[in-house]
Amino acid sequence: MLRLSENLRSVTNADGGVILDLCRGQIFRCNATGAIILELLARGLDQPQLVSEFSRLCKVPQACASDDVRDFLTTLSRLGLLQGQTSHPDPERSYAGRRCTSTRMP
Repeated sequence: MLRLSENLRSVTNADGGVILDLCRGQIFRCNATGAIILELLARGLDQPQLVSEFSRLCKVPQACASDDVRDFLTTLSRLGLLQGQTSHPDPERSYAGRRCTSTRMP
């Protein structure tokens, strides 16, 4: 199952979303499309379910939805914000699945 790492907090609205990484003290922003995918991730959907639901909600073809979901998940994974992905990002940059030892903000 795909999900955001435990040390992240997110909030979404019609304009987009924000992800706060408590371990690194970083904030990541996304547009309205990314916010919809974040909300679907929070519901515990796997990637095929994400694509199907995203396609339905946004009234876009499955192929377009698949591309958007894949691109967004790839970005989350590359930033180390996603747990449960099949291919792991660079371990030096990845914080996915790790518990933070400090919440000190830079």
